Amino acid sequence: MDISQITVTLAGAALIAFILWFFFGPRQAVAARQSAGGVQEVEVEVRSSYVPDRIEAQAGRPIRIKFRRDDPNPCTAQVVLPDFGIVKDLPLGREVAAEVTPPTPGEYEFHCGMNMVRGKLIAR
Repeated sequence: MDISQITVTLAGAALIAFILWFFFGPRQAVAARQSAGGVQEVEVEVRSSYVPDRIEAQAGRPIRIKFRRDDPNPCTAQVVLPDFGIVKDLPLGREVAAEVTPPTPGEYEFHCGMNMVRGKLIAR
């Protein structure tokens, strides 16, 4: 094996490691902030993913998640919060709020209409 083959092999392994980390690595959760009315709030940008895709909030208290879609991909045109029975259309460039109250501590998923783009609400 010569130096060019070794270089290509190492570069390929590094690229594979980066892709695995990017898609499956640990995600940092963002804590919802308290508004003046006592409702927890967080803003989520909808691109090719949800940013942030992990939200921490207190169980038993209402949380308002404000989605803003900047991605023209039709996959992200809806957000579904199945545990709460909520489906919201997300028009391009406009903010749409979904207000839920997680009844107990746990993890509550949300996803796009095609279930390809996903996020998680973590109630503590």
